[in-house]
Amino acid sequence: MSVRSQSAFLRKAGTLTVWLIIFCIYFLGVYNYVQIRNDTAVSVFLSAAYPDRKGAENILKQERKSEKPYDVCFYADAGLREISAKEGNRQAQAMTVYLKGNPAGYDWQAAALTEGDPDGCVIDGTTAWELFGNKVPGGQILFQGRTYTVRKVADWGQKVLVFGAASADDTETELFYNRLFIRRRNGETEESTVNGFLMKYGLQGTVVSSTLPKNAGLAALLLLPAVLSGSLWTEISREKKNYTVKDVEYWFCNLLYSVMAGTVVWLLFTHLTWPEGWIPSRWSDFGFWKEKVDQAVAEFKLYLMLPKTVSQTEGMILGGKTVCAGGGSCFLYLLWKVYEKGYDRIF
Repeated sequence: MSVRSQSAFLRKAGTLTVWLIIFCIYFLGVYNYVQIRNDTAVSVFLSAAYPDRKGAENILKQERKSEKPYDVCFYADAGLREISAKEGNRQAQAMTVYLKGNPAGYDWQAAALTEGDPDGCVIDGTTAWELFGNKVPGGQILFQGRTYTVRKVADWGQKVLVFGAASADDTETELFYNRLFIRRRNGETEESTVNGFLMKYGLQGTVVSSTLPKNAGLAALLLLPAVLSGSLWTEISREKKNYTVKDVEYWFCNLLYSVMAGTVVWLLFTHLTWPEGWIPSRWSDFGFWKEKVDQAVAEFKLYLMLPKTVSQTEGMILGGKTVCAGGGSCFLYLLWKVYEKGYDRIF
């Protein structure tokens, strides 16, 4: 094999290897992205006054009597606690969460609990394994002198113990619910639903959106297709200059232009949605965008600072992996293009 043939072979092998690595990294990002779960309800951090057990119960009782009730779940975090299996001497530690209302608002896997179940709980797989040696629901645990039955072993990446019903013991009486999850009602925005519920019961709170990890991951995954489309457009433009209007190749290039432009327009009109509340009431409101951007930055800082649910924490981890994979695949492609230009100049 001549030196030139060997060089051409190595270049083709290197190109194939780089493209294989790029697409492996990219599809790893896609895999992480599709695992990010959408929140089942809007997360609201309460302030000023926190309802206790009786206060939350009264709100829920009053709400059930309404013609159009809100779907609400109150949340209280009791911190890291010691729990033990009823049979045997196995013990474990887990973050303890008390819910009141519809447990599915906190996490869809907590829906195994019901509002009227004072003796049930949901735990993660790691805690179940430490207590029972398996992940089968139905085991009984001892906590604060009471016996609880595991209704479901949730697929959570954190050690969490969730109680979903009210009990009259002193421990829960001392708890204050500093957070709530509320589902958006039909025909209403998230903001109007939350404000309506808070005003109805004299509560104050701040909505903290958790869509950032998924939006950031999607933006990162769009980088590589955008860069590839730009490169293809440049190559078509360069090739088109070699032909005239009398050549078939000239019109084929125009056809490719039309297909690419039509695809972009179709994606924008069918998949791109404008965020709620981001349309100014009048065109002369020049300070609208600055206020919205400042508000979005403030909400982002709050989201990073405030405690998160299991699904939100997992969403942040998966979103970070997606951003790294999407950005990394795009960066590797650009690096390869720079290397190719330098290689062509040498040879």
